[in-house]
Amino acid sequence: METHDTITTPSGVCAAMMQDYQQELGAIRDLLKKNPNGMSVTDISKALKKNKNTVGRYLDILLISGQVDMRTYGMAKVYTLSQRVPLSAMLSYSKELIMVLDDEFRIIDVNANFLTLLHLSREEAVGKNISFLQSPEVDVHELLDSISKERKEAETTVTFFVKDKGERIFHQKCVPTVFDDGGKGITLILEDVTERILAEREIRESEERFRTMAENIRDGLIILENGKTVYANRRIAEITGYSFKELWAMDTLSIIPEESRDEVIQRRKEIDAHPETPGDFQTWIIRKDGKRRFVYIRINTARQGSILFYFIIFTDITELKNQEAKVRESEQRFRMMAENIQDGLIIVENDKVVYTNHRINEISGYTDEVIRRMGLHGTIIVENVSGGMADAGLIPFSEE
Repeated sequence: METHDTITTPSGVCAAMMQDYQQELGAIRDLLKKNPNGMSVTDISKALKKNKNTVGRYLDILLISGQVDMRTYGMAKVYTLSQRVPLSAMLSYSKELIMVLDDEFRIIDVNANFLTLLHLSREEAVGKNISFLQSPEVDVHELLDSISKERKEAETTVTFFVKDKGERIFHQKCVPTVFDDGGKGITLILEDVTERILAEREIRESEERFRTMAENIRDGLIILENGKTVYANRRIAEITGYSFKELWAMDTLSIIPEESRDEVIQRRKEIDAHPETPGDFQTWIIRKDGKRRFVYIRINTARQGSILFYFIIFTDITELKNQEAKVRESEQRFRMMAENIQDGLIIVENDKVVYTNHRINEISGYTDEVIRRMGLHGTIIVENVSGGMADAGLIPFSEE
């Protein structure tokens, strides 16, 4: 009987080894799938009844190929099964712009949203180094700069200037990527945040314009939000003498003197009862240094949802108040003098009698009302009055 030796070719040996290798990796993946909280090398080697060094090498292969994740707890390393999403699914269904690059920055894959922005076809992009990417409609220099080897960041903001459309702003993530063959690269994920960024920019610009206006007007301004001070300009600090921090913490009524506080509280109640109607009043206030200032206060309100805003404008009219007091004092002194002289006195402005003292009533027999109604020439014959005095409108009369 003739016998034949079985001869195994080198290719057959490699195929058998590869099959065993895949079986070992598959066994580890199955084990980790059943233990989602993770397992150490020791745990896996005991469960599979394998040498720890062998299991360690298998885990290194799975880690490099991105099939498992590793976390360290002190000296221990815990492995879990990687939760991977198929790249094709992510590219097809994501609303973000996605581009996959290898370690040399060659474009491995790119989704339709990214190609639409760049105005390029798939053939014009895939396989090319991103450094040589040229778009006919979009300036991509900021994108290239953000992913250069020297400046690669996990997250940043990039801006594209699109021809005839202006700027498009994206939040960019650079995700380290490991391919099935163990090769490394990065995946760019760009989220369009143009509308949000432009809205925030407009709000900031509006706030800056408001602050510029509020800090340069001559009036003090306090803004209350549901009764709490949320803004006070520099002028209000100058008028009251209190710092911003102090104004924030204090009740605005505390700067009103006691004798005026009840009146101010009543006016405040009236304004609160009809917030849609602007209110105003005048009152003295007491500065931090104890000095008094007279202010004209105007209050306007605005409601936004559940928030009621009060806009309180302070105008310091102390100097005007003092000037008015001086004028009144001067008028009182003049009247006292005019009513106590022995001569009659008539004051004429533009041929109109504006003042007569009681002595002229005695001399002429006419009342103030009659003299003012009929005029100087209708009631009194004026003779031999010096031109200068008549021009000045001061006409004295003496009884002889």
